[in-house]
Amino acid sequence: MKKVDVSIDTNPVFEMLLSLNRIADSDRLESSYFENANYTPNARLAEIIFELKNSLSMFYRQEISFFFDKPVCSLLWDFVFSEDIHDIHLLSAKVAELSDLDALKHLLCDVIETICQRGPANCEDENASDRLLADLKSFEERVVECKELSEADQQKALEILRYPSEAKQRLIRLLEQYVTVFAPYVAELEELDKAEVERSSSSCIANAQAFVTNYLKINANIIEPAKQLVFIPNAFSEILTYIIQPEKGKFVLVYGTFISKKRILEKRSEEIKQFLKVLSEEKRIEMIKSLAVKPALGSDLARQVGLTNATASYHLTMMLGIGLIDYERVGQRLHYALKKDVLKDLLDKAYQDLVNL
Repeated sequence: MKKVDVSIDTNPVFEMLLSLNRIADSDRLESSYFENANYTPNARLAEIIFELKNSLSMFYRQEISFFFDKPVCSLLWDFVFSEDIHDIHLLSAKVAELSDLDALKHLLCDVIETICQRGPANCEDENASDRLLADLKSFEERVVECKELSEADQQKALEILRYPSEAKQRLIRLLEQYVTVFAPYVAELEELDKAEVERSSSSCIANAQAFVTNYLKINANIIEPAKQLVFIPNAFSEILTYIIQPEKGKFVLVYGTFISKKRILEKRSEEIKQFLKVLSEEKRIEMIKSLAVKPALGSDLARQVGLTNATASYHLTMMLGIGLIDYERVGQRLHYALKKDVLKDLLDKAYQDLVNL
């Protein structure tokens, strides 16, 4: 990695957004890491999440699940940085300033990205969102036709598309309510983050590449075009690292604050062990191949590979345990999908682990 401008800072708004993701239960991969490595998250942080949940009515917990369980709202992370929002009270006000069209870009960014990955039409550059959303009826049709989106995700996207102003107001009300219950924890979380800045700033700034590859375990090629790196420790992100690119040449890395290098290596070793265990069974390989073609109901998948529903459920549970697949509930049945990016990442890590890179 060439020499870049590196800085490290804290931002409580990222803590707030990540806690919303936690409450929406969208960090299933992180949960599986904890289970597989036989250790638990920081007890106080688990308490804070519990207290936050209990401070919210069922209505607001449902709203959190709607907006912060993918595929919506991930662009809010970019928005926080590009708008230089450091005060949790300002986020809802900044969202309120957006036009309905700009709000749609934030709410549907993951859906837009998924549709763009299906083909290059209207998706060649940074203005793709504007072109796709210029004709909402046409975009609705593409959402319905997109096989990579689950039925539940399609319905969520269509609801937002058909009632953009209402969706924006719902998000604003949710953020305003959440700020009220989150505010008492800001000072405590800031202290945790400041301690991490103090601990890691020297190594981070002295050798950014080593920090990225050895500590954060990120392939440095991902951020090779970087002219500026901003590291933001986040108490709620104990394992995963979120990479944001708010503008060309600038990367923001929101990363966990409580991982020692030894703990990361232990986690990685256990992760690879579990992954190879999954690949050791022929029927699981067949299930992975089938899901690589398209998502499937558990019963259909069992029939395809010649297993009983109970045996197929056992194999699917093992794959869920390492975050290799995900599911959506369709009525009383579960609809499974392969997380291809996770599969590629695990294969890369297995290679690196085996050849001791």
